Amino acid sequence: MNHILSNSSKSPKFLVIAYFTKDTSYQNLAQTLENSLKSLNLDYYIESIEDQGSWESNTHYKAYFIKRCLEQYGQDLLYVDVDAIFRSYPILIDEIKETEYDLGYRTEDFRWRGDEALSGTIYLKNCDNIKAMVNEWISINELRPAERMKPETWEQKNMQTAHRKMPEIKYYNFPPEYTFITDTHRRMFPGVVPIIEHFQESRNYFKNNKR
Repeated sequence: MNHILSNSSKSPKFLVIAYFTKDTSYQNLAQTLENSLKSLNLDYYIESIEDQGSWESNTHYKAYFIKRCLEQYGQDLLYVDVDAIFRSYPILIDEIKETEYDLGYRTEDFRWRGDEALSGTIYLKNCDNIKAMVNEWISINELRPAERMKPETWEQKNMQTAHRKMPEIKYYNFPPEYTFITDTHRRMFPGVVPIIEHFQESRNYFKNNKR
């Protein structure tokens, strides 16, 4: 599944990117994501990667993947975790792309933890500030190897730390429907209709790969 599919008859406004680890449950979900992107005529790149040694290392790979896509494709990016489905066209991305915003993701106040960066959906303008932020994200990942029970080492916290080191970055906090965790957000925001829905495959992965 390492390919670009361009459905647009004109230059795309943004490129949706995702990756998955070969020979895991995530591989099956990649096809579901791809089908939803095709149905909305969205341009996308989905890549398969080798296992990096642990689930935590596989998630830390996200920053490297984004860095390479920024360099290789020269487009604004909409990163999504591969266990997502696009329920409708993400018109908000078209709108913020035409503004001064460089970066978009959702910051959530959960009952169990506040100020939580959700990195399942990330908008990244292809600009020098964002490239510098991603490089800093990678550096922090290398200094803080991810540990399962330590959220302060997770890739989303490292992304948030890198972002907040750069106040010049213009940040847009996504509404919940753009990083809609299928059960959690349905309880938190009844009546909100998801646009990009996330299914938290990590829960099943950990259940089936206990260590």
